[in-house]
Amino acid sequence: MKKIKNLTFTALAVLAATLLFQTSITRAGDQGKKCDQEHRDAKVSFTKWVTAWPLMAGVADGGVGNGSFAGEVLKITPGATAADPTKIEALYQLTAARHSFTALVHIEQTGLKAVITGVVTDGWLKGHAVAGEYTQGTCDHDGITTDCYTGTLEIARDSKD
Repeated sequence: MKKIKNLTFTALAVLAATLLFQTSITRAGDQGKKCDQEHRDAKVSFTKWVTAWPLMAGVADGGVGNGSFAGEVLKITPGATAADPTKIEALYQLTAARHSFTALVHIEQTGLKAVITGVVTDGWLKGHAVAGEYTQGTCDHDGITTDCYTGTLEIARDSKD
């Protein structure tokens, strides 16, 4: 009986050591990707269009998962000349099954291209900086063809103030 107890204890010790080393090997083998996924920057793609001024609607995917885009233009200042950027202040709200957030953004659009900067004000990654871009074009949605804006937003996970 004593021999069985010793064998059982030894077997458990070997099993525990194996699991301990196996976990370490697994962590080293994935080079920290599992642990790092929650610490890398998030990238979201979107396509948006104006519905009833100043409101916007659209679709989003990427870091939030497949979802919807809603927005509102808060202020718009046209450029003095065609070479000057139109400046826009807006709220962007991306809602999806995986993540959702609202961002206050500043946009400078020159021609068909725009640069976006801002901050996440609510939801996923609240307080983090947002940077992105979009290009104006046309798209078909809801049975109509309208001006659309297709772009990306990147949320820097190390940017929280």
